[in-house]
Amino acid sequence: MGRVYLARSPGGHTVAVKILLADPDEGTVSDADRRRFAREVALARRVGGVFTASVVDADADSHVPWMATEYIPAPSLRELVVSQGPLPPAALHWIAAGMVEALVSIHAAGLVHRDIKPSNILLPEDGPRLIDFGISQAADITRTKATFGTVAFAAPEQARGEPTTAASDVFSLGATLFYLATGRSPYRDTGQGSAFEQLVRAAEGDLDLDGLPTGLDALILPCLTQDPARRPTAHALLDQVGAVLAERPQARGATDWLPEGWSSAIEQYGRRRTQEVDAAQRRIAPDAAATVRTPPATAHTRHLPRSPGLQPPRLRRTGVRLTVALAAAGLLTGGGVIYALQQGGEATPGAVREDLRLALVEQIAPGECTDKLPPPTFYSQDQKACFHISTAAENRMSVKQLRHVRTKRGQTGWMIQASFQDEDAKRFADLTSRAAQRRSPQNHIAIVLGDRLISAPAVTGPISGGAMEISGSFTKDSANKLAKELGAP
Repeated sequence: MGRVYLARSPGGHTVAVKILLADPDEGTVSDADRRRFAREVALARRVGGVFTASVVDADADSHVPWMATEYIPAPSLRELVVSQGPLPPAALHWIAAGMVEALVSIHAAGLVHRDIKPSNILLPEDGPRLIDFGISQAADITRTKATFGTVAFAAPEQARGEPTTAASDVFSLGATLFYLATGRSPYRDTGQGSAFEQLVRAAEGDLDLDGLPTGLDALILPCLTQDPARRPTAHALLDQVGAVLAERPQARGATDWLPEGWSSAIEQYGRRRTQEVDAAQRRIAPDAAATVRTPPATAHTRHLPRSPGLQPPRLRRTGVRLTVALAAAGLLTGGGVIYALQQGGEATPGAVREDLRLALVEQIAPGECTDKLPPPTFYSQDQKACFHISTAAENRMSVKQLRHVRTKRGQTGWMIQASFQDEDAKRFADLTSRAAQRRSPQNHIAIVLGDRLISAPAVTGPISGGAMEISGSFTKDSANKLAKELGAP
């Protein structure tokens, strides 16, 4: 239904600008979509607090309706669990505190979010941010016979189409915390069976709470109580998690509370996004920022940009001037907002990606990744399979920097060659030696860049010499692009 752009104000503030796409047949935004968008803007403006993404400005009456919000260059909780694995209890309480404080702000404004889930919570260094009010509702609006939200994290009454309340958000919060602790939804067999079967299990409150670490029962289980009236309020939860945080008064941000892998991933994500913003600004407006203005109301307005390489539509509202830097990839569905630049976007020439890591593979399952395999998991487009990688420190390594990165044409296609620096070369040799001692499929090494699985070759013997080759279904162009991401000049 829409698209999100990254933009800069004349004062240099970076914001995310959500717009509605015109109907492809009519060439205009429908009245129903415009009303829905205006309602989203109005509800989002009612929410304050440090743990939500605030609205900067908006114009739902513009020919192209738009809303600008704070841009948060941080990964979602879902991305972090998938790539880094579940959280220990102490770290989980820190994230829970920020999420609960966001709920307090939302409920104090008389709203119910209705779609709290790991992908709607971003995690920068200073604490979580709850985003996307696309299906929120005012608490004084009664809705029945309509199911909204994501089934895996929705409260049973929400799945049944009954009125949703602040207690429904508390259940979704508990389900999200359960996911952080275990890597899966609390509902039994989530992701299996038809959508209707999953909806029925949620409506019946069919939970499977096995695997919840000791010490988290008192926080999470009350939130998942079937009776909404017996669930704790957001204020009560804030008192509970606040007492845990008070035991470590000197601990502040992610580096104090989170495992090293999580805090490093957050830092690298933010750095990469900042570099991509700068690169996009240089590409689109190298000399001067272009002021965005309202386009004329013609049939050509329907041809909104479909790729990051195209100029975005021009927007205007009295007192607001935004400079668009880069379009985010992908369309929005169900009112969701993409708060990210294009995955795998253009890298700054000569830049070294600092989020490259190698890990031994534990399991491989055919098809896309589901809850059948525990996180971290990565899907291979080439092999049409899901790879579960090891979380043990001795079975993985982060690559500080590659050198001598270049492409080469092999017998079956293009590949990338690269060398490790001294310390990484030794760790790579140790990792390949460990892999060679394991049976298939555990003798595979996953090569992961950010949140993408690049390749997962099998290793039959130790590889010394500090060099590796990455092969796959690469064309010349895709191999060159990947090589640049890895540090090629």
